[in-house]
Amino acid sequence: MTRKLSHKNPTNLKTFYYGAPYYPEHWDAATREKDPEWMAAAGFNVVRMAEFAWDLMEPREGEYNFALFDETIARLGEKGIATFLCTPTATPPRWLTCAHPDVLRVDADGVPMQHGSRQHACPSSPVFRAYSRKITQAMAEHFAGNPYVVGWQTDNELNCHFSECHCANCQSAFREFLREKYHGDIGALNAAWGTAFWALTFGSFDEIQTPRNGKPAYANPAQLLDYARFISWNVTRFQHEQVEILRAANPQWFITHNGTFRHIDYRGEFTQDLDFLGYDVYPFFDADPTHRPLSQAFNLDHARAWSGNFMVPEQQSGPGGQGNYFHDNPEPGEIRRMAYTSIAHGADSLLFFRWRTCRFGAEEYWCGILDHDNVPRRRYEEIKQLGQELKALGPEVLGTHVRVDVGVAAADMAVYDAHEALSLGLPSPWQMAALIHGFFCKRGYAVGCVHPADDLSGLKAYIIPHWALFNPEWVPNLTAFVENGGTLVIGARTATKDWNNNVIAATPPGVLTPLVGARVSEYGRQNAPDKRPLSINFPKAKVATQHWYELLEVLPGGAVMARWEGRLHLDRKPAVMMKKLGAGAALYVGTYLTEEVLEQLLPALQERNALAPLWPAAPEGVHVVVRENDEKRLWFFINNTDGFVCLENIPEGEDLINKRLTGKFYLKRHELAVVKQLR
Repeated sequence: MTRKLSHKNPTNLKTFYYGAPYYPEHWDAATREKDPEWMAAAGFNVVRMAEFAWDLMEPREGEYNFALFDETIARLGEKGIATFLCTPTATPPRWLTCAHPDVLRVDADGVPMQHGSRQHACPSSPVFRAYSRKITQAMAEHFAGNPYVVGWQTDNELNCHFSECHCANCQSAFREFLREKYHGDIGALNAAWGTAFWALTFGSFDEIQTPRNGKPAYANPAQLLDYARFISWNVTRFQHEQVEILRAANPQWFITHNGTFRHIDYRGEFTQDLDFLGYDVYPFFDADPTHRPLSQAFNLDHARAWSGNFMVPEQQSGPGGQGNYFHDNPEPGEIRRMAYTSIAHGADSLLFFRWRTCRFGAEEYWCGILDHDNVPRRRYEEIKQLGQELKALGPEVLGTHVRVDVGVAAADMAVYDAHEALSLGLPSPWQMAALIHGFFCKRGYAVGCVHPADDLSGLKAYIIPHWALFNPEWVPNLTAFVENGGTLVIGARTATKDWNNNVIAATPPGVLTPLVGARVSEYGRQNAPDKRPLSINFPKAKVATQHWYELLEVLPGGAVMARWEGRLHLDRKPAVMMKKLGAGAALYVGTYLTEEVLEQLLPALQERNALAPLWPAAPEGVHVVVRENDEKRLWFFINNTDGFVCLENIPEGEDLINKRLTGKFYLKRHELAVVKQLR
């Protein structure tokens, strides 16, 4: 039975796993000697291994050697540390690519990828898929009875560096995908792609090639979207073959994957195949330390929107350095604070990348818990402190979900890929979701990312940030949300394209028109808003707009909330509309949802839904998140400021970290409190 993917889903884990990815193949026995003892002292109960060790486990075709991992798993297991393994298909060995160069990916310029890094083999290749099944089968059979092996990760960060491929195998696989999607009807494909434009009509599926945008001119946006869907379909069947082997070998193993990257539908069969999704957390890719907590919170909530709570197979434990960048070194307390942020936003297990910093290879400056010299220092001590705390806190978070009052539409790969195919130079739906999420997060609201097909019950407000591609099947769910008392906010350009990435024939907003009581009679790009300024007059302020304007026509049931000002043909014309429906209301905003626009919409959300911050007394810079179920609430108070903060009137309950009575707390920089409140 297909399970429902929802942002409210906890994982099915019975243990909060805590540990690190471990690479015994990088070290001699003397260097590894104290690892089990040090890991156990740090509170570890799991490690992840073998995602890049195919060449070691199968040094020559058909010759398998798992001795190093057998020994390592046993040594760790004796200290109470379990292992989950990885299928090592992100880095096939050199003997394979030498014997079968056709497995290599090919870029849009026709250049084959080279052996020497990772993700150089194409999942379309029947040869590569066959070898991937063989190594997965060999590992599954070998470790099936090992009591210390508890689960698996498929591959590693699929589509991280390279997602598109134009090799001969992809040409065949793309046609296979299209034949399946269009039931062998080339006429249906031509109609869906609008191939009458530029004489693109295909006479058969055999004539179709993978699209290469800009070679020589702009590619068909409908074809580009189907190509992105093909990439997801292709990776999904590649993973599925591995999952089938693993589940047959031992149904008790959990299976996950560490996403999330381009062109994979994580709300589809890819994630349905897994027990839960994994998400790798590297906050320091945001170089701004003041904005970093906001971007981390959004990225976590976005990951949770695909299918629910997740595991973190890789959480940043030190500065990352590769190529031309090297991150800041986390300050004392910052690693622990960022880890608790991940847990607050839905992590049901967490591993720090990596145990020991490697001395060679492309990631020799991706610093781990231990430094190059194998000396435990402050990063180890901090992670050890967290490990002791999680012995009590870890079991408490399992079975809870993150509370969300304000939902931001997110986590739809087709919507993202459609925008990428024809962006018009406008911000992406993902970028706008991040902006809206940050607006509410800074003000202390329980904001999260929620897909429009998800369970919207419990939300007070729901915001759709300019989703041009729109599925009509979502409309009944949105209508029910409004009728039941929710406030829906729809940004400009939403529902202006069909599911094939073609412009709709109906006047915008198309299928959403009955909800909003308005339609768009004119629209335009604001390419130079400083030269031709436009503003919206709200009841309490005039706000300059950016990117886009829409002139709205009032329909029965619609009420004007704000009007345009600044250009003669737009002056005093409707810019923002509201329509009441049942116990709720829908707002349509004829421009892009900047922070200034959101500030003027906020009073309407507060008045209609009694929307308020989770904990109004929180000082600025204190991040408040609630995880809950029917029995309890867990309040996370995280100090993201550079100084001391005082928290007063904390909810009554038990402080799970500091074991102090609630009332008034003082938190120093990077410090936090977690309060358990029974319901």
